Amino acid sequence: MKNLKSIIAILAISLATTFSTSAIENEPSKVTKKLRTELVSMLGDKIQMELNESTSAKISFIINNHNEVVIISVDSKFNEINSFVKNKLNYKKVKVKGVVKGEIYSIPVKINA
Repeated sequence: MKNLKSIIAILAISLATTFSTSAIENEPSKVTKKLRTELVSMLGDKIQMELNESTSAKISFIINNHNEVVIISVDSKFNEINSFVKNKLNYKKVKVKGVVKGEIYSIPVKINA
């Protein structure tokens, strides 16, 4: 009788975890695209910096419990871009549904001269 209860409990837990992981509302790629679009619009079209060439940056960030962007790092060869991105995005609220709070996101950003 104990073995039967144990088997049923293990089966129930296995099924619950299987179904809970497959019940994700949005695909991560769609959420990431929406999040990237919102962050790029927060950065704006006009950047008040003198750049001689186009450059790219990789922004790593998390979303905290208050739906605020917390910048972890900005990988770029220009320090001005690092400080600009942090000033524009750090602790700004996002309105994208389906983001996982506490997960580290990375998005590439290209800045034209």
